Amino acid sequence: MPNDATEIEPGIHEVSDAEGCAILDKVARHYLHMSGEEFLRAWKEGRFQNGACGDPGVAYVSMFIPLADPR
Repeated sequence: MPNDATEIEPGIHEVSDAEGCAILDKVARHYLHMSGEEFLRAWKEGRFQNGACGDPGVAYVSMFIPLADPR
C-alpha cells in the first residue's frame, strides 16, 4: 500500500508537475541546448515535425513531454 500521496506503490514515485518540468528542462538542455520551455514551444509550433531538424535528440526529448505537458 502506498505510504504517501506521490508514491504509486512501494518504490515507485509519481513525479509532480514541477518535477516533470525540471526533467524535461534537464534533457532538453543536455541534448538540444535549449530550455524545456523553449523545446515545448517549438514542438507545439511544429518546428520539429517530419524530422525537419534531423537531430535524433528531438525524438528522445519528446518522450518527456507528457511529464511537463500532460494535456
